[in-house]
Formats: sequence, structure tokens, C-alpha cells
Amino acid sequence: MDAESVRFQQEALAAYQRRGPFWGRVVRLAIAIALLAAIPVLYLISETLASFYPGTGVIKSFPTERPAVATVQYCERVGPVSSNGLGYWWHCDVAVQTQDGRQVVTTVRRSIVTPADRGKSIEFREACYGAGNSECRYGRPSLRIWAMAVKLILMFQVGVFFALIVGSGAYLVSAVVGLPRYLAWLERRERRKKRR
Repeated sequence: MDAESVRFQQEALAAYQRRGPFWGRVVRLAIAIALLAAIPVLYLISETLASFYPGTGVIKSFPTERPAVATVQYCERVGPVSSNGLGYWWHCDVAVQTQDGRQVVTTVRRSIVTPADRGKSIEFREACYGAGNSECRYGRPSLRIWAMAVKLILMFQVGVFFALIVGSGAYLVSAVVGLPRYLAWLERRERRKKRR
């Protein structure tokens, strides 16, 4: 264990002992709950940021984005909290005329189109995945760098979710068994690792 970790543990143990076993456990339980409560907040913030991207999400050369034209049929407003994050967003049914002559009716989210687009031919892109290109995504033309930025936001989201879950688990266990026992268990585990 490095010196920084040892110092952090000593400070945490000193604070725990100052509060006493009961209040020390209550504080650790409150921290565990706060870490878990941060997960949906982070989810909403990252989904809100990702929802500003209007494209198909393609960041590589495959699948290729093919030109298409969309016409807006019906729109529904969602919010202030939804799968698109915070704020009000439009989910619209669109009829998409693809480059190869197919007509696809689908729903696009994230205000990619709005009721103001009704009656217009909207320049769209189609990107198809899966066996026989059966899973297609639709969106407006946009730079790949924005798709990469969205992927980075979502990767960051997953990493922080994992850290929050692990952190809340550690605080929860130390709240249940008490911090001195928890630190003793960590020390024994560290010694076993060094012996191997």
C-alpha cells in the first residue's frame, strides 16, 4: 500500500474515532447513500450532454453513413426529466426515404427534428448495423468528432458509475462492520497479496 493510501486511512480512522462508533458508522452510511444518489444525477447530466448530438453515432469507417431524406410526421414533447436527460426534447416519427429507394418509418429522439420541420425535406443520414444491416440509426449530418465526444462522455459515465458503486460498497461495508475492522481486513488482504 502506498504512503498516500496509508495517510488517507489514518485520517479516516482518526475522524471515525473522534465521532465514536455509532456516529462514525452513521457518517459512513450517509456517504455510501450520497455516492449511490450521485449515480442518477450523473446519468441525467451525461445523457443531457449526449442528447445535443444530432447524428447517427458512427465514429469509424464502418458502417458507412448513407444519405437519406426525412419528413416529419408526428412529434411528442418529453421532459423535464427523460431518457434524453434534463430539459424538454422532441421525439418525432419520421418517414425516411433511403438512398436505395426504401421508405422507413421510425422515431428519432433528442430533438433531432422538431414540429417546426414539418412539411420540409430534411437531409438525413442512415447507418445500418447487424446481420443483413437490420439495425439502422438515423440522424442529421454531423462531424465525426462530435460522435467521438459523445462516446467519450458515455465511457466517462461508465467509469465514474463503476467508481461510485465500488466506493459506496466500501463505505457501506465499513458502516456495517465498523471502520477499524474494515481497515484490518484490507490490511490482511494486502499482506496475502504480497505473500503470493
